[in-house]
Amino acid sequence: MEIFADTASLDDLKELLSWGIVAGCTTNPKLCAKEGVDFEKRMKEILQLVKGPVSIEVTTNDSSRMISEAKEYNSWGSNVVVKIPMNVNGLKAVKTLSELGIKTNVTACMAAKQAILAALAGADYVSLFWGRIEDMGYDAKKVAEDAVKLFGESSVKSRIILGSFRQVSQVNAAMLTGAHILTITPPVIRDMVTNPRTTETIQEFLDTWEAFRKGK
Repeated sequence: MEIFADTASLDDLKELLSWGIVAGCTTNPKLCAKEGVDFEKRMKEILQLVKGPVSIEVTTNDSSRMISEAKEYNSWGSNVVVKIPMNVNGLKAVKTLSELGIKTNVTACMAAKQAILAALAGADYVSLFWGRIEDMGYDAKKVAEDAVKLFGESSVKSRIILGSFRQVSQVNAAMLTGAHILTITPPVIRDMVTNPRTTETIQEFLDTWEAFRKGK
């Protein structure tokens, strides 16, 4: 299993990369807009920072425009993965882009049936949105496990990305589904590091050592 950073923030990326845990990055138009910077410039900066796959999302639902944007993004670096929306036009674009050798990540999948369609169309990655699935009242863990089972039985090449996590408990459950990648926002990644008992235990060790050192 790999962890990707779900962000368009250079500061967050630099920090998380220094931990040695991030293998890739996913972005989307909403994340980019929140940064308030030039889109192309920021994406190229991220592509330079992150050595692994970087998902850059198209900004249209028109298949021909998706393909055009994907070709442009693909020219920015060898680690570009183009995020394509899960809809009919998206599947058409994925088929064409797959034939052109351009890597794709079909995004906003909410069900295993959508995930397998994306995989069969030729997507390199398929993204299921854990938090949004739960918002609809469905069991996101079961949806993810069903997708993993389907992919295994179908022998598709696509890798499953789970994202849209709001809290660490969701990440904990997602880790057990067999999905290939979890893409997680920086705040949730930071929360993964901490545990009250861990902090208390480490401080106990330090305090004991300090008391021993002073008593010498």
